[in-house]
Amino acid sequence: MTAAPLIDASLEAWKVTAARRLIETVPFHLWAGLTLLELSPGLCRLGFPASGDVLVVGGYVHGGILNGLLEPAAYGALITALDESDHAVTVDIHVQHLRSIQQGAEVELTGRVVRRARALAFLEAEARVDGLLHTQARITKAISRS
Repeated sequence: MTAAPLIDASLEAWKVTAARRLIETVPFHLWAGLTLLELSPGLCRLGFPASGDVLVVGGYVHGGILNGLLEPAAYGALITALDESDHAVTVDIHVQHLRSIQQGAEVELTGRVVRRARALAFLEAEARVDGLLHTQARITKAISRS
């Protein structure tokens, strides 16, 4: 049984709902087995198992899939810094894969807000296994109001 996620009680209810919806309703995120581990102001931690269809021949996580899974960690963190009518889209991403993630690993993805300006947000995301950094990313998102 998976432990309940750590949710900071100071977060507005809509932010928690939006983060949960991001993880629990997007087909790609469901397919990869993403789970919400923690949500607090400026931070989102997710987890997924290195198994099944996320693997390539050789038994490690496909780099492109990992790139795509860093996005919801970063966006989850950003949700905590948005207004309810805000919308954000990625305008730049830089990813560095430092080492491969082997089959059977439990991967932890952490997204952080580095800086939130009026129209831009600068985010970091990383993938770790047993505390060891495997992949890191810098993501810039443009913010608009609905």
